[in-house]
Amino acid sequence: MPLALFAWTVSAHTHLRELEIGTTQYGSGVCIRPFNDPSTIDYPAKDPTDPFMRCRATNTTVRAAKICDAVAGGNITVNWYAGNTPGEMGINPSHKGPCIIWMAPLVSNGEGNVWFKIFQDGYNPTTKKWCVDTINANNGNLTVTVPSDLLAGQYLLRTEIIALHLAFLPYTGDKNGAEYYSNCAELNVSGSGKSLPSPGVAIPGVYTANMPGIVFNLTAPFTSYTIPGPNVYQVGKPGSVGGGNPGGGTNPPCTKTKKRKRRQLSQEL
Repeated sequence: MPLALFAWTVSAHTHLRELEIGTTQYGSGVCIRPFNDPSTIDYPAKDPTDPFMRCRATNTTVRAAKICDAVAGGNITVNWYAGNTPGEMGINPSHKGPCIIWMAPLVSNGEGNVWFKIFQDGYNPTTKKWCVDTINANNGNLTVTVPSDLLAGQYLLRTEIIALHLAFLPYTGDKNGAEYYSNCAELNVSGSGKSLPSPGVAIPGVYTANMPGIVFNLTAPFTSYTIPGPNVYQVGKPGSVGGGNPGGGTNPPCTKTKKRKRRQLSQEL
């Protein structure tokens, strides 16, 4: 293996680099909550019981510089970026696993049973592709829709990739176990909706180290994968987020965005 490729393979993880809301792109210095240490922004969370895995922030009180406006029913494109990678790779392609997008009321700061899913995509047995493959083919981009009936207000948006390349054994404080690549952004959602999805789940708390979907062997033969956590919220059904793996629900289709060159990011505060 060429030395440069080896260095990329062992070092490349990922972080949320930007959001596109409407026609405006916001970089990590705007509505994405800041990283505690820029030198470790690509490092994963490993312990599913550690508050660090909520937003990959050691200081959970640090806020974003701005709460960015979004519209219920509108689209948000999230962009993951793996440092030290060729091109616009979202994450090392060996880090197979699902992508999940969560929301929670901002006033909660993400604490307690407040989180609900608005999107998830895992493994497609027909194409034999993971969500990680999809975002890498799309320059690290994934477009999701804010529920059209969501109650107007301020929210946290949590983006998450669960990498399964070391998940053949549960996390026990060593190098094994799933890797959680999560980040949080702050949104002000407008609209006429009246729904606040419930019941929510706690993060940390929604995952355990040895639950199905967190423990998964990519090297053994498989034909399916169950995404861990509750069901995705269904518009018009405020109580639809229970169950799951303890559920998994039906995944909404993964929305692809047109491959695009990087544009100047909005840095307006």
